[in-house]
Amino acid sequence: MMLAAVAAAGVSCSRPMSYEKFVSVEDREANGLYSYTIDLSDSLCTYDVSFYSRIDATRFKEMHSRDFSLMVTWTAPSGQRYRETVYFGLFDDSTGSDSYSRQYVKPYRKSLVPVEYGTWNIEVLVNSGAEVPGFRGLGIICKKNIPDGAR
Repeated sequence: MMLAAVAAAGVSCSRPMSYEKFVSVEDREANGLYSYTIDLSDSLCTYDVSFYSRIDATRFKEMHSRDFSLMVTWTAPSGQRYRETVYFGLFDDSTGSDSYSRQYVKPYRKSLVPVEYGTWNIEVLVNSGAEVPGFRGLGIICKKNIPDGAR
């Protein structure tokens, strides 16, 4: 019994508990897509997924209290695709700011249980490809939630 607990602890510690990647406007794909690969292979866990962005401080006033769309396409390990459009609201709830920009983190999916376990690809088209004033790029955060009994 003790050996099983040690083995389980070793497996849960072998991978990071969260993944984060930011893609700047300059580094997005030629077709305007922001692309990410996330590991959703642990069937004992749920996942919290958030998007984040930075808005240039000189353009913030014209964007204040505006939303822009994110067309999110998930591609499963099997190749099955799922698409939805969500909105990224800009209100005065930035998570960080300096004299150059404001950062916003917006929860997207909480306690997500994937329909397939494995490596997923996520592509995001921001604002239907139209420019968002002062937009510096889009990031993703995927956090693994381990149930209390599995720790």
